[in-house]
Amino acid sequence: MVSQQEAALLNSFYEALNTADVEAALDLCNQEVEVYMPPDVVSAVPPRGRRDVGEYLRGWFDSWHSYEPQPEDFIAAGGHVVAFVHLRARGKGSRFLIEEQIADVFEVDDGKISKLRLYVQRETALEQVRTG
Repeated sequence: MVSQQEAALLNSFYEALNTADVEAALDLCNQEVEVYMPPDVVSAVPPRGRRDVGEYLRGWFDSWHSYEPQPEDFIAAGGHVVAFVHLRARGKGSRFLIEEQIADVFEVDDGKISKLRLYVQRETALEQVRTG
């Protein structure tokens, strides 16, 4: 079961993402935060540390006209928290709205986000945390 503190932390993180408030999002992360993306989504080196993650987030938000991740459920799984997210987004210059059911996997240490893994498929996220 996800603790109330973890749920509040992650809800605050998504609130910051919904308003593209990079500083507020970074305030919820520890100094050595790491963000991992699936290799089929991006081949870049994962950003590590608040400075690099901040640059990554700023670049990410610059590519979207709107980006609205809404957490639907948090699931505790082997030291991780899996967030099921309903994403609504529109890329800059696009007329098309994207709606996806995705998942993010978090590690939380001492009340701060230490790792974040992004998944397009919810089933893949759950499988990854179950198999370690």
